[in-house]
Amino acid sequence: MEAGSIDYKLREEEHKSIVKMLKSRGRDLLHLLIKADEIREEQVGDIVTFVRNQNINFSNICYVGCKFCAFAAREGEKKAYRLTKTDIIAHIQKGKAYGVSEICATAGIDPKANLETYREFLRLVRRHNPSTHIHAFSPFEIKWLARKEGVSIEDVFRELRNEGLDSLCGTAAEILVDSVREKLCPNKLSTSEWIEIITIAHEMGIRTTSTIMYGHIETLHDVAEHLQILRRIQEETKGFTEFIPLPFVHYNTKIYNQGLARASSTGMEDLALLATSRIYLGDIIPNIQVSWVKTGVKFAQTGLAAGANDFGGTLLEERISNYAGSPHGTFLEEKEIVRLIREAGRIPARRNTLYQILEVYQ
Repeated sequence: MEAGSIDYKLREEEHKSIVKMLKSRGRDLLHLLIKADEIREEQVGDIVTFVRNQNINFSNICYVGCKFCAFAAREGEKKAYRLTKTDIIAHIQKGKAYGVSEICATAGIDPKANLETYREFLRLVRRHNPSTHIHAFSPFEIKWLARKEGVSIEDVFRELRNEGLDSLCGTAAEILVDSVREKLCPNKLSTSEWIEIITIAHEMGIRTTSTIMYGHIETLHDVAEHLQILRRIQEETKGFTEFIPLPFVHYNTKIYNQGLARASSTGMEDLALLATSRIYLGDIIPNIQVSWVKTGVKFAQTGLAAGANDFGGTLLEERISNYAGSPHGTFLEEKEIVRLIREAGRIPARRNTLYQILEVYQ
């Protein structure tokens, strides 16, 4: 299969079915949740996984201008930062002391960075915590590095993989509908570019997550199209490890404060999307994650009754949602995650990035 050649055009009846599920409210929503929970039980059982991981966002300097982002800053602004080598090593050592099995790393599109910057970051991780899985960088960072260096996407992946990259973040997806992207992030990736980069990663044996960011200006039809695209990719490549619905954190964002986007999703939307994801994607993307940092821990618990089977990670720190104004914290202790999963009537288990179980808490 040629990279980027996936036919992601809408299948009309499938699209209608997805939209109908997403619209569910009241008793219809309750029935949908029951159906999703039954399918979850059949597909993955009662274990709820989480990962002992660490986020390192090594720079927030960025000039791309995505309207939903409160993380980015221009050089010289008060909140702008660029971690030094010493800073990065300190973060890595903190994670090693905590026993993380994954380091998740992304950054702004920093004009002073280049491919060597990214290679050096990977070398530092490999040197100071060699056993950890490096789950890092977004498709947009890959595109930017290829353009800056004048090389192919494949060349960038080869260089990064040679230095220790294990898997790629499936972020920068937002909503995979160009008419929405033109308003949210006009200077970022197009839908076809995101598909191409993700597909190339999968074909090169680099697994990725898959995400959606919703609750801003999109319609249910846009969400349905996004889910269909993810399904088409997974049918072809089998490269996604999980699906993570990410509600828009609106508080400090330009698009919300200018009155151009709504104040994120409702709880009903969140539940309907989780349930729809399980029903529509669960047979080929069996791991559906709740995002406690976006929704809070109590709602994340509730999501476990809506088809989800993964509680995400400990994070140690988190800057992107935090800068956007998320009130739900940046670190969740492992024992707290275990407690929350048990209280939801499920079996907690610690996993690695590729969903291999490392420890079950009976």
